[in-house]
Amino acid sequence: MLGSSMFKIGDFSKLCRVPVKTLRYYDEIGLLRPTGVDRFTRYRYYSLEQLPALYRILGLKELGFSLEQIGQLLDGEISPEQLRRMLIRRRGEVEQQIEAERQLLQRIDNRLKEIEQAGRMPDYEIILKRIPAQWVAAASGILASYDEAERVFDGLFAEIFETIQRSTARSSGIAMAIYPDIQRFDENIPVEAASILPGPIPSSARVAVYEIPCIETAACVVHHGPFTSLGKAYSAIFAWLPGNGCHIIGPTREVYLRHERGGDPNQFVTEIQIPVKQVKEIKKMEPKIVQLDKFNIVGLPYIGDNEHQEISQMWGVFNQRSGEIKHLTPVDAAYGVCYPHPTARMEYIAAYKVTELTDIPNGMVGKEVPAQTYVVFQAHGLDDIGSTYHRILQEWLPASGYQPGDGPDFELYDEEFDPVTASGTLYIYFPIKKT
Repeated sequence: MLGSSMFKIGDFSKLCRVPVKTLRYYDEIGLLRPTGVDRFTRYRYYSLEQLPALYRILGLKELGFSLEQIGQLLDGEISPEQLRRMLIRRRGEVEQQIEAERQLLQRIDNRLKEIEQAGRMPDYEIILKRIPAQWVAAASGILASYDEAERVFDGLFAEIFETIQRSTARSSGIAMAIYPDIQRFDENIPVEAASILPGPIPSSARVAVYEIPCIETAACVVHHGPFTSLGKAYSAIFAWLPGNGCHIIGPTREVYLRHERGGDPNQFVTEIQIPVKQVKEIKKMEPKIVQLDKFNIVGLPYIGDNEHQEISQMWGVFNQRSGEIKHLTPVDAAYGVCYPHPTARMEYIAAYKVTELTDIPNGMVGKEVPAQTYVVFQAHGLDDIGSTYHRILQEWLPASGYQPGDGPDFELYDEEFDPVTASGTLYIYFPIKKT
């Protein structure tokens, strides 16, 4: 006989506000069995004593645990320490969800501002997407200025297509241009032309065949029309990035989805792809102006354009050899000092501060950094260095009453920066003088 304190499944459902379908499923998987089942009618019966167990299930489910995990918890198969770790992991997941929703809210606010300011929908729609790795045949060149882009790219693509034809392979028909630093407006701009391939083919003397890496997050915009009006699309995407918490972290690609040499430019379709990293909003230190006396450095030099992240690789070597440097100062900080160079974009030295320029290890150099006035900006991680320089040159400097000074600029890495994870705070010292 079933006792008078028993509830049919429908009544128990109303009591605990849990659907009958859910109670039946919990029974099927063994998570919450009914107290009894009428052997004639097969009705399920539940008791008041089962409410605490049901509420435990519902509470854990609200925290995001799976029914399998809840079953293990109820059976005592998960220890308190395991539960603590599960809760910490779950907390991290919720934080990520909150951050994603915060970013979505920011994008909605930005769109509202665009519409309010322009009184219409924006001309360009910018989205974030993943770009898979792709095989390409590529040739590198130098632009004296962006005005020479068409001539230079015509020559590079001619070499690429000749290499593809000799291999008897078929190109996808989609070409692209790769700009290591799209925000660079001086002379001698490094560029790369590339044609997407279905797979590897033999390289040639001037054309390299390799797999360009996947871009986990790319800010993308599609431009319809001639190349001469691409600047509008770039202006739109550059204006969009800061408001959406995105920092540029890699070479920009222009993918020519529809283009025919000699064709109607108004029919061209180009996609701009910019690798970005989304970061949480960080309250940055206000820039400050400081005067530094001259000081000496000893370190490992690199001369070039950093096309293939050579500076990052050099820091790895320098960290292994830094113990060879003599006469170190008590200041526990590393310096990345950047000088202009007559034959390359820069001379970069990964260095430590020293009291005298003697006993310099083999392969290293010693230099005196002159006394100089600097503006100091805070950057957050290596990915923030490029955007910090952009803020200095494009935003702060024009409105400051200063102009670039004559000395080198440098990055300072102190105890706030973690060289293992390449994260944390570093400082950019940019030389200035009164206009």
